Amino acid sequence: MTLRQAGISDLKKVLEITEKVVPIMRAAGNTQWSERYPNEERFLEDINNGTLFVYEEQEIKGFVVIDNNHAEAYEEIEWTLPGNDTMAMHRMAVDPDSQGQGIASKIFQSADNIIKTAGYSGIHTDTSLENKVMQNIFRKNGFHFKGKLHLDDNQDDWYVAYEKLLYDTGR
Repeated sequence: MTLRQAGISDLKKVLEITEKVVPIMRAAGNTQWSERYPNEERFLEDINNGTLFVYEEQEIKGFVVIDNNHAEAYEEIEWTLPGNDTMAMHRMAVDPDSQGQGIASKIFQSADNIIKTAGYSGIHTDTSLENKVMQNIFRKNGFHFKGKLHLDDNQDDWYVAYEKLLYDTGR
């Protein structure tokens, strides 16, 4: 029951989970992920950067990327904390066979500890406007909506930004 840094040997399971969640996301009207993104090359880069983490309970049940890659569009959001006081979270998924068991919350709890230990005060993240499931999970785990943004040139493709403060900042 831990979140740990992923290695090359974890890639197959991460890709399997991704392949399982994409059709579920599509069926819910969420086009954020596809057969092309995120892909093996993207996850290999995350592994090589030491930013992909997997959550295990006997086997890998989910994953998340934790890094300092704050999208340029984040500069347009009125965050409580500046980017240099936070880490960003990306590409999170829970194996559909394990959904509904609180795995996402366990991933967030473990991520909070990793981020605090690294000396950061909060988390910035985003998801597709259509990804209502992830937005609910964010709110359930102490994240606050901070605004809407575009992450690419498609002006019809909206994302929503969320922030979590890991310490009482008095702000």
